[in-house]
Amino acid sequence: MKYQTLAALEPADLDKLVDGYRAASDMGSHAKDKLNDKVAFKMREYLSGAAAQAATRQVGKLSGNFHYAQAQCGLIRTNIQFLKEALEDARKKLKDALASAETEGVKVNPDGSVTYPAAGEKDGDGKRPEGGTATGKSAHGAGLSGSADKQLEALDRQAKYHSDNPKAVKAQEIADDIAAAVHAATKADQTYAPVLRRLKADDDLNVSNTDWADTKKDTAASRKAADEIGADLPSPPKDGSPKDNKSWWDGLSQDDKDSYIALRPNAVGSLDGLPSDARDEANRMKLAETKGTLENQLSAIPKEPEKHTRVGDVWTTSADWRKWNEKYGDRKKALNNELKGIDAIQARFDKSGKKGLPQAYLLGFDAKGEGDGKVILANGNPDEAKHTVVHVPGTTTNMGNIGGTLNSMDALWAASHKAEPNQSVSTITWFDYDPPDDIPQYVPNTGNTSKWAEDGAPALQRFVQGAETAQGGADASHTTVSGHSYGSTVVGQATKEHGGLPADDIMVQGSPGMQVKEAKELGVGPEHVWSVAAPAVDDTAVREGGRLMGLGDSGKIPNDPPFGANRMDPGDHASSLFGHSSYWDQQGGEPSKSLNSMANVAVGHYDNVDLLVPRFGENE
Repeated sequence: MKYQTLAALEPADLDKLVDGYRAASDMGSHAKDKLNDKVAFKMREYLSGAAAQAATRQVGKLSGNFHYAQAQCGLIRTNIQFLKEALEDARKKLKDALASAETEGVKVNPDGSVTYPAAGEKDGDGKRPEGGTATGKSAHGAGLSGSADKQLEALDRQAKYHSDNPKAVKAQEIADDIAAAVHAATKADQTYAPVLRRLKADDDLNVSNTDWADTKKDTAASRKAADEIGADLPSPPKDGSPKDNKSWWDGLSQDDKDSYIALRPNAVGSLDGLPSDARDEANRMKLAETKGTLENQLSAIPKEPEKHTRVGDVWTTSADWRKWNEKYGDRKKALNNELKGIDAIQARFDKSGKKGLPQAYLLGFDAKGEGDGKVILANGNPDEAKHTVVHVPGTTTNMGNIGGTLNSMDALWAASHKAEPNQSVSTITWFDYDPPDDIPQYVPNTGNTSKWAEDGAPALQRFVQGAETAQGGADASHTTVSGHSYGSTVVGQATKEHGGLPADDIMVQGSPGMQVKEAKELGVGPEHVWSVAAPAVDDTAVREGGRLMGLGDSGKIPNDPPFGANRMDPGDHASSLFGHSSYWDQQGGEPSKSLNSMANVAVGHYDNVDLLVPRFGENE
């Protein structure tokens, strides 16, 4: 960009583009939300059958198209906004330099150089120091001075700065400011030109996996551009508490909020304390981008050869398959596992409206983290819920099988809503830690079996604190923290750190130990600690194995009478061989005894809980 171009530039002209793309993004968001929250929701609520399902799928596809338009237009708006701000800043610097030139009585030339007159003290011959022309530093660096000798240029500049002509120094400063302004405008233009050029969708009407994968790349390119020009976007507090995060977010303008979601969906989606709708928006964008990227990576893996080949009368593993499996087998398995988790999340989105199930809010997502990934999904908006359950799954949970826990929380929401139909309920799956990948050998001294809980507890505590902050304080919602199997160990560990969990009730299922000796150590009072244990073989093995491994302080685990918890009746259905995950089962379309009791804990109807002994942990 040249001086004359910048001098004639009116960055405010870009406002129309910013407003236009903002409107387009908002329309995409509105259409997407209307299709999801009203059209598809009502179709699932009132219609059934193959035709209705096909129609709902088409509505979902159309919603996805609008989501893509929203994301792309949001990125374009953000990039143009930052380009405009950078050009405005450069234009202001130029105007300031031109104002100084007028004040000092020097002339700015069409190439941005500054000519100054003779000035200063007269010498013995009655002559003033001669005038001249100053060229800005950036212009020199860009080769605009016409000199090939950099050393001579530096000496020339130094001489001008020490000239007896006072106008020379001022002229050089003004020329340098002009050159710096032109340089800044040029950098902004060169930075954003390729980014904006790449934000161009295909000319078809199908939003493909490749389109979403490209959106992820577009976001990264846009973020890099903003960093390169130093875009002025307030950063969240470093290592901030949920209250700090909320204060930061509340202080942003709507444009800045939209820009953060567009450029940094990962950050917005994972910040505890932020509103659930903002986290959901950011994480849904990340979900779509991740699915597109993973699907493309899966498609790029060569087709799997036939595994077996016949040599004479003997079948053996083929050499081609062994070679393929060594190179691609683990990668394909990992990709399929992550995509299975994404499909489970989408399946939950697609259930909204069925049998009264509310909209889902994706409060955390990561299919490519170190470990098993991350899924935090709420049934209903927890910010508005009168009763909230935060549930932590246990051993062997991963992205590929997260659907089972999501279904359990759907069942708990339905049973809780039935128990208290007049108050809103939100049940949250919180999977943001790396659980053990399998059940360790049930023998003593097997190492630090609590390390997974120690690693996960701080994140659980921050999330529960963040939910309370977003809700408006401790009295805004009745909160139950729930833990299944090893998830209960994470819950127990979280109560021991930083003053406990901000919860009203703690509820565990099939707990192998909570790192405490008695219920009263969990910080909510023993009358608000609830345990259920199935008499099934696998559940007993988990609980007794945890005792042997030392997960319960002094050998005590929650369903031991001396622990002091309210022991809920698991019901007859939990007596089968495999009952460790049976707590959320239905019986004849009705909640099982254990599910009904957990639902009544969730909504605070304690008198409707079926107990093995009288309430408040009385020992047998």
